[in-house]
Amino acid sequence: MKASLVGVMEVNFTNNNGETIRGTNIFVAFKEENVEGLRTEKFFLKDGISLPKDAKLNDTIELNFNHKGKIEIIYKV
Repeated sequence: MKASLVGVMEVNFTNNNGETIRGTNIFVAFKEENVEGLRTEKFFLKDGISLPKDAKLNDTIELNFNHKGKIEIIYKV
């Protein structure tokens, strides 16, 4: 899926089960059928999955998902 990167937020907290959650929330905008304008969405990148080093806000990125709908790979377009 091609999308425009519009926000990045680092995440590092301990949940109610005492597990440390580390990763990155990314906020993207993309075209979608039946949406006038652009649809926006937040995705969580678990520790180990990262944005390309040269990606910056407003860049177009390609998101690839696994069969469970989790992001596996991100490319800068």
